[in-house]
Amino acid sequence: MGVVGRRVVRYQSAGAGVEAEAFPRATPRWHARYLGATPEDDAARGRLRADPVLAPALAAHEGLRILRQEPWETTAAFLVSANNNVLRIEGILRALARRGDALGSPWGERHAFPDAATVARLPESRLRALGLGYRAPFLRATARLVASGDVDLDSLVGAPLPEVREALLALPGVGPKVADCIALFALEAGGAFPVDRWVLRAVSEAFFAGREVKPREAEAFARARWGDDAGLAQQFLFHAVRTRANAPGARRLSATQNDHQGQERVARSAPSWTRSSP
Repeated sequence: MGVVGRRVVRYQSAGAGVEAEAFPRATPRWHARYLGATPEDDAARGRLRADPVLAPALAAHEGLRILRQEPWETTAAFLVSANNNVLRIEGILRALARRGDALGSPWGERHAFPDAATVARLPESRLRALGLGYRAPFLRATARLVASGDVDLDSLVGAPLPEVREALLALPGVGPKVADCIALFALEAGGAFPVDRWVLRAVSEAFFAGREVKPREAEAFARARWGDDAGLAQQFLFHAVRTRANAPGARRLSATQNDHQGQERVARSAPSWTRSSP
């Protein structure tokens, strides 16, 4: 159970699908869009299944989806996440959410995430007290830009990726990785390919025979191989390599070998690194 915009939602497994409820009520199309389960999303997954390296990961992690999240809340969340751990991020976001409007529902009261104007009015000292530390001035300055209308995040939804990146990188505290995360998870920029050490590891071991790969090289490779589906491919790469790393007896990834021109020779058998167990 959680909050999406100004709706309280409750999702739970129901056989092979998901039982979805919202207050105020939402249409099946609204739920499908938020959950990344539209026909367009399914088409993207179909294209990735044609990739012999990714196909086992899609089969192993069938429920993995990219949610279409609210732009301002997502931007704030990723500013909070910089050099932070999951527990602290969750705590800070819960504390911020308590500054938002109370929302009633049949399942109890929840709070909407505060809008940019509300966050912009909070003193920096208050934001620091919530645990933001050095991130406090970045969040406050970005909130002011959004609240004033100088930055219109909603207008970036579906815009070309270069335009989205340029606008996001102009925000205080937003670097390339955070910009790509916001673009992918809130602005429908499917070609965005956020790169961290786990994604670099997956790309290196699955496509470059373990050779060290730089972030820009990994991103260029992903865009060339998957185009506007690169962001979805990133999610399967990330989840597969993390699952593999945490499995008992984890081994080094070894899905493919390739030459320096990036022409991969895919292993004949299903790539073991994409399986959820050894």
